[in-house]
Amino acid sequence: METLERSLELYDLVSDPELRRAAAQTLKGFCATYLAHHFPQPPSDFFDEMSGALENYDIKRLEIIGFRGCAKSTMASLALVLWAALEHPDKYPFIIMLADTRSQASINAATVQHELRNNDLILKDYGHLKYKRIDDPRPEPTLESDEDWQAMNCVLDNGVRILSRSRGQKIRGLKHRQYRPSLIVADDVEDLDWVRTQENRDKSARWMRGNVLPSIEERDGRMVIIGNWLHTDGLMARLKNTGLFTVLEFSLLREGDGTEAERCTWKAKYPTQEAIDRKRDELGDIGFRREMLLQVVPEEGQDVFPEDIHYYDDPPFDDGNHLAHGVDLAISTKESADYTAIVSGEVTWPGGNIEIYVLPNPIIRRMTFSETMDTLDNVRKSNAMSSEFFVEAVAYQQVAIEEMERRAFSVQAMHPIKDKRARLRVAARYIKMGIVKFPRHGCEQLLTQLLGFGVEKHDDAVDALVYLILGLVGEGIAPQEIHYV
Repeated sequence: METLERSLELYDLVSDPELRRAAAQTLKGFCATYLAHHFPQPPSDFFDEMSGALENYDIKRLEIIGFRGCAKSTMASLALVLWAALEHPDKYPFIIMLADTRSQASINAATVQHELRNNDLILKDYGHLKYKRIDDPRPEPTLESDEDWQAMNCVLDNGVRILSRSRGQKIRGLKHRQYRPSLIVADDVEDLDWVRTQENRDKSARWMRGNVLPSIEERDGRMVIIGNWLHTDGLMARLKNTGLFTVLEFSLLREGDGTEAERCTWKAKYPTQEAIDRKRDELGDIGFRREMLLQVVPEEGQDVFPEDIHYYDDPPFDDGNHLAHGVDLAISTKESADYTAIVSGEVTWPGGNIEIYVLPNPIIRRMTFSETMDTLDNVRKSNAMSSEFFVEAVAYQQVAIEEMERRAFSVQAMHPIKDKRARLRVAARYIKMGIVKFPRHGCEQLLTQLLGFGVEKHDDAVDALVYLILGLVGEGIAPQEIHYV
């Protein structure tokens, strides 16, 4: 396996302009010819697949999820932008690059402009001849137009505009001459801190779906977004779930048998198990799994994974079943307050073993004390079956329990003696064994909090679910010894 620089030497591309232009017909050839200094190592196993997808004009919506350092940013935010602007100005007259912050957007733009201004081969093959000064007759190749170049906005002398913007900035309605954006490249527009809250994730989705995507030239415009799996509900996950994007995932380690070194997808960069282990030590186990293996992992580790969830389609509901509710109270309507969560489940005992079917559409919202009591009353009255409520008994929640008892609720006070994660780990055993089952639709917010526990800003629905489970099975009781409380 040879480096791109070595390939350039073998084909004598430096000295032969015809060979250079022939090689630049593909994005891979363009990289080998004009950007070899950005690729000092032999390419990865997936380099051809990545470059092929990026150059494919027929893929109008492309999403690439790749491990840290896999060259996805170099390929998309630099090589693709330059190749599209120089080789195909008729197809891509208006290119927009997107980043998460203004500073990163400025860096991306500066990198592109540096190559346009200083790359000798690019200037030789694509630049027009202009005079530096009236009194200096020596011609100098340049790609700059008569329009002044700004830090994040430049127009090439072939008419292509390259614009750089950050997350949240207005894109919709922008035009360059008669052109709407023909290529938008979004590079890591979210980070770990940003995706921690539901509000931020919703902002990203609204911006992308309501501002960025509608701005693209409707018939032939392309959208390329690259990044990593930061959250099961993050922008990359949401776009993938639309089904509109061709999605490529490149992990450092491919699945299958063999050692990690044997399954490594970029052996030139990580040639031995020791090299892989050094990267794992550098990032830590959680960081390595997230950044290199494309796994969504909370900072303290993940207690429940998507594959642990058991779903039901047609639960055995009948009049002989029992209804139970886990309740986590937060008596406030302030924007900064937690939510009150009520998670309900129908309980059966087939063969003497308990099964809990979580009901769809749990209640998760901010309420005053009065509204909470009325909501609990409505939950009880809306079900003909007998209901049991399991409510955390700490601080002001005790007042709510006393009020429920006054209203003749069947309520059991839950006295937590461990922290939230410890309680979840006990409840998670019953989720993983399939004793607790979830509907296929209607529990999306609850499952987002459950799978992202430790990452999500709010975990109220998880607390309510945990109280439901532990209230029914008894904390610490082995599954085969489960009894109804």
